Amino acid sequence: MAIIIDETTDDCAQSVINTLFCYHNETKFVSVDFLERVNNTTMGQLLTTIFTHFNISFNLPQLAYQKCQKENILETYPYLEIGKQLCHLHYCKIVESNRNKNKKKIERLLYKWLTYISLVLYRDPIFASNIKILTTVLFNKQRQESAGLELDPIQFQLMIEDANPELKGFFPSMVNAIIPKDRSEYNKQETKKSIVVLCYIIAGLRNKFVNQFKTEVGLYLVASGATWEAIDIISSIGYSACAKTVMDYQKKIQLNHIIKIEDHFLEKGDCMHIYNIDDYHDIHEKRRPDTVTTSMAKHFFTCVAKPVMECFAVPIVFNGVSVHNPNNVEVPRICWYLLELVKEY
Repeated sequence: MAIIIDETTDDCAQSVINTLFCYHNETKFVSVDFLERVNNTTMGQLLTTIFTHFNISFNLPQLAYQKCQKENILETYPYLEIGKQLCHLHYCKIVESNRNKNKKKIERLLYKWLTYISLVLYRDPIFASNIKILTTVLFNKQRQESAGLELDPIQFQLMIEDANPELKGFFPSMVNAIIPKDRSEYNKQETKKSIVVLCYIIAGLRNKFVNQFKTEVGLYLVASGATWEAIDIISSIGYSACAKTVMDYQKKIQLNHIIKIEDHFLEKGDCMHIYNIDDYHDIHEKRRPDTVTTSMAKHFFTCVAKPVMECFAVPIVFNGVSVHNPNNVEVPRICWYLLELVKEY
């Protein structure tokens, strides 16, 4: 069974929550609820209430049981059975007991990288020379060619080797030094992506103007709701651009977008465009009010202009009649047109 829960607004700007159940190719509309505050907590509470109302229990699924078997958790909790009810706290403690292990692995891997780089830079002058060349290549790609980030390992290797033949073999040497040979093929490919990121970070440490990757990280942090202080802290350890740099880059993106839109309509202003506007708002907001705001729920709207190349632009005034209808949407006129259209068929 699949459960679909979505949030929208009504004419009075109230938050309306619609819940649907899908089972055996059938969809049932089961609940309409109104919430004053919409966030992860209130949505979770509402979903729990709906589950209780329809007698849907929180049971241990078969896949979770198999995961417990694989992790040898059943030795500690031998009473677990498929279909047995578990609360959310115990489910996370038992089934998701290793949820932070990947984070610790990444931290250990990063420590190994930094240790390896320090030793190699001290002992191997050729490697140090390659780092200098790599920094120059990435600087030119960002500042002179205005190229985007290249995070694909194969394309990244081709890019730096084409830019400077002296870097041939540099990226494979990094891969061989960092990735153990007994690692699975999938994990090798995933770690290669991390090595590409490491190359950008190393170049950024050598030249602060090679900050394309750090800026992208900063933009992601801003979009995730991180504060200026948090971004500056991450910037101080070399993984992100500072908050001011990120804000300046956002302003640059906004300005370039306006110029790009204006250039588009100057170039293709003779053809008709279908303009669509959609309004919505997010469900993420502060759980605790502060001295400035009580809510961070934001309203958004998207505007899409679809060019129809086969049609000319509609003139504002045609035969002395304006295309603007002062009555806005006339429902009787639309109904009459639809009825006449049906009669023709």
